[in-house]
Amino acid sequence: MTTDPYTQPAALASGIHPVKILLVDDKTENLVSLESLLTKEDENITYLFASSGEEALKIALQEELALILLDVQMPGMNGYEVARYLRDISKTRNIPIIFVTAIDEQDAHVIEGFEAGAVDFLFKPLHPYITKAKVSTFVRFYLQKKELEKVNKLTAEINQQLEERVKERTRELTMVNKDLDNFVYTASHDLKAPINNIEGLMTALHETLQDKGPHPEGVAPIMEMMHSSISRFKNILLDLTEVAKVQYEAAAEKDKVSFKELLEEVKLNIKDMMEEHDAVITDDFSQAPEISFSRKNLRSILYNLVSNSIKYSSPDRKPEIMVTTTAVNDFTLLTVRDNGLGLRKQDQQKVFGMFKRLHTHVEGTGVGLAIVKRIVENCGGKIEFDSEVGKGSVFNVYLK
Repeated sequence: MTTDPYTQPAALASGIHPVKILLVDDKTENLVSLESLLTKEDENITYLFASSGEEALKIALQEELALILLDVQMPGMNGYEVARYLRDISKTRNIPIIFVTAIDEQDAHVIEGFEAGAVDFLFKPLHPYITKAKVSTFVRFYLQKKELEKVNKLTAEINQQLEERVKERTRELTMVNKDLDNFVYTASHDLKAPINNIEGLMTALHETLQDKGPHPEGVAPIMEMMHSSISRFKNILLDLTEVAKVQYEAAAEKDKVSFKELLEEVKLNIKDMMEEHDAVITDDFSQAPEISFSRKNLRSILYNLVSNSIKYSSPDRKPEIMVTTTAVNDFTLLTVRDNGLGLRKQDQQKVFGMFKRLHTHVEGTGVGLAIVKRIVENCGGKIEFDSEVGKGSVFNVYLK
């Protein structure tokens, strides 16, 4: 069974959206005849009548119309004048207009009609099938447009709801993060006192044992391990405090900072490490020598990246670290490249995780790179990492 495509608009109109078509002609009999030609028993289309251009404009402003069938030759305002007025009014500008005319199908008349705003022409005497087909096509377009508007409105509402949920979730996560940071900061602060007491007691115990003469066999290694454990505990507490503090220092006061000057300061702080590993650090800051940034935060970034490059150097060669800066769009790109041990691809995503130590033979808490990442992201930047086992690693830090 085949379906006539021109019977579909009636079915679409039913129960979906009211369809109103304005018929404009100065002769009542023409209006009745045109309505009779278009009307079907099973359709849900309302036909409105206007017997003059002025009346047509009034109805167009009051009603939502799917289509206007407009007679060209009318006393007073002709069809072309009506169409031009409709084009100039925002509410009626997009209503499709089909001109109905008895004028010969000449190019001049057709061009004038299209310039006035017509989308199509019907020439008298009207052909029933052609007339129905054209009207049905525009009704179908209208219904599709209304359905699209409905979908767009629903999509906009869903997007709005999602945005609200995201905002609410973000607020919740922000509060949770602040609570966690407060807890970490408080816990690390409160733990300092008892660990300092333990350290003091260990010192007193060591002195007491010394006063009583030579230590019993096996005591010295145990004492050394206990001191080492206390030292590691204190370092972890310090790192935890730094992680918590970073969250509140995102808006730290910015200074004009020289990369060269700050790197030299870092090198002085890690002088012993550099000498122990015979490390060579070279730099090139010619393309971006300075940046407006928190001096303390930038020092922390440089210190952690450069010291890590030395810590995780290869035993087969002396460490060589290259530090450079370049301007990339709205960012200053700080690059730290080394020839160290490198990491496998599957481990590279873990490098910024809290307490992640992927080379356990080196002392450390595994917090340094987590601090760097938080500093950079809190300041609107990003950090990227790439590495190859046996060849080295590269950190690209985009600073806003």
